[in-house]
Amino acid sequence: MELVLVVVALALSGCWAGLRMAMKARREVAILRRVNLTLEACAEQRARELQTALTAAEGQAAQVEAAHRAKTEFLASMSHELRTPLNAVIGFSDLMRMNEASEPLTHRQHQALEQIRAAGARLLTLVDEVLNLADIEGGRLALAVERVDPLLVARQVCQALGPMAEAAGVDLREPPPVAGLAARADCERLRQVLTALIANAVKYNRPGGAVLIEARQSAEGVSLSVHDTGPGLPAARMADLFQPFNRLGREASDVPGAGLGLAVARRLIQAMGGRLEAESREGEGSVFTVHLPVAAETPRLVSASPVPATPLPEATLLYVEDNPSNIALMRHVITALGRIQLHVAETGPEGLTLARDLRPDVIILDINLPGMDGFEVKARLAEDALTRGVPVLALSARAAFADIRRGREAGFAEYLTKPLQIPALVEALSRALTPTPATSASAADAA
Repeated sequence: MELVLVVVALALSGCWAGLRMAMKARREVAILRRVNLTLEACAEQRARELQTALTAAEGQAAQVEAAHRAKTEFLASMSHELRTPLNAVIGFSDLMRMNEASEPLTHRQHQALEQIRAAGARLLTLVDEVLNLADIEGGRLALAVERVDPLLVARQVCQALGPMAEAAGVDLREPPPVAGLAARADCERLRQVLTALIANAVKYNRPGGAVLIEARQSAEGVSLSVHDTGPGLPAARMADLFQPFNRLGREASDVPGAGLGLAVARRLIQAMGGRLEAESREGEGSVFTVHLPVAAETPRLVSASPVPATPLPEATLLYVEDNPSNIALMRHVITALGRIQLHVAETGPEGLTLARDLRPDVIILDINLPGMDGFEVKARLAEDALTRGVPVLALSARAAFADIRRGREAGFAEYLTKPLQIPALVEALSRALTPTPATSASAADAA
């Protein structure tokens, strides 16, 4: 009997323990359900918050993109608006210098003219730098990367900046020859970068100082180093060296500049697959080094016809332009060149009519014409059997590389930019008025 009671007691005890465990499990399940519901609610709340933040970020990104596009469009428009008056400032300055033999200036007038020309050139440089920076930031940078002799480009830049160095009392030493130097780069952009670096080395040097350019080539690449003996930079300033519009405390100096040259130069070199590095010691000078990829492929042979040195032949020129100062400048330039008869049209339709009536030997066409822009005028000229054989030169304040590329694709014989460079105009006219056998055959077929 006692054994039975013990067994019953054990059974009851086991049932009670099982019941307690079941109740505990149910409580824990309920707790887990509540925790799970809480976590799900928190997750849903967090997801809503993240979605709201994402929507806000997308809105802000769209606003930033719209602001960036507006800034880029403003800079491009401002570049055009500045180039138009600069065309008159620089053009008439050059014309007065050309005519100085027949119309002598007094010493004070000559000095004033040189100041006007220098100020116009500095303003043009600033416009170009701002436009370059806008193109780079907007992703519209057009590059023609090919095999380039960087040493030749550096020597050409040194020769162009020689008068500037001589006036500053700085010894500008051309790089010594190095055989077989070849890099992959955009030739004109590399020239722009080296011009900025060497000009800075001269401007921020000391009287009696020197600028030395060294070139080296290895399996890793080609490097060009510009050494100067200027005041150098403190280590604390080096981090800001390539920041746009940062002149590193030289804002009050008498050296002109906007702090854009180095920023643009570094980004151009990076776009060509290279890098631009700088070293400086305060009181000793600085070294800027351009590293470029090696060009391993065989150079392509290019035959070029030299620009004839003879005077321009007698010809009829049609100039389509709506700006009075640009028209006046062209009249003076053509008068100085002689033997060319100039006709002017101020609108696209008027230009088309005169082109059919005159059958000119060459046409110079502005792009930003009212009503019908220069590209449409060029297309209409190409469609007309009477005018399709006439060489057309573009002369425009639209100087972005995308505009120049579009002009070449549109079939312009040359794309000249404002401010007008008179030597470039003379060379372009000479090429246009000197027919090649191919153009002569085309003209005969058209006739």
